[in-house]
Amino acid sequence: MTVDQYLEFERTSDIKHDFVAGSLIDVRAKAGTTESHGRIQVSWLVALHRALDGKPCEPFGSDLKIRSARRATYRYPDISVAYRPLEFDPRESAHLTLLNPKLIIEILSDSTEMQDRTDKFTEYREIDSFREYVLTSQNAPHVECYYRQDDGRWLVSYVRGLDKIVKLQSLDIEVQLREIYAGVEFPPENAESLPAPT
Repeated sequence: MTVDQYLEFERTSDIKHDFVAGSLIDVRAKAGTTESHGRIQVSWLVALHRALDGKPCEPFGSDLKIRSARRATYRYPDISVAYRPLEFDPRESAHLTLLNPKLIIEILSDSTEMQDRTDKFTEYREIDSFREYVLTSQNAPHVECYYRQDDGRWLVSYVRGLDKIVKLQSLDIEVQLREIYAGVEFPPENAESLPAPT
């Protein structure tokens, strides 16, 4: 399948597909979407909208595709944030594919974690505007932030615990993990990540 064929197919499809190496990938089959995934995604979007109020950037959910800069790859990340002016793929008449994300968030699941850490991260790093990658666990209050410094090296930070704050350097904002994980129940084995009762 060519890129133009994919874009035409996707425009009329009832379900979303990533496009990688000429092949379609059913996003539903790969997502491992759970109630926790949905809660975390909504909480991230609410927190970003609040924290970015008045800033020249905008968060988007998983209905917007991202195109790799150096290969014909299209992905639907869980969340992306871009500074204005927003740049969209000129192959589509509608604004359906973002070209200049600054930050991308993926919510990890058992079925997608390896791909999120490897293939997707490699593709996203080819985008010049892309500066920060945030991997968010569903199973524990744990977030990993990968930030591209001015010299091109990536700095990683790990934030664990509902009482902690994650700093998103590319956006110059802070978000509480308690806000991101509101209403999420964790497996008993991850109880050590929770703050002690007072």
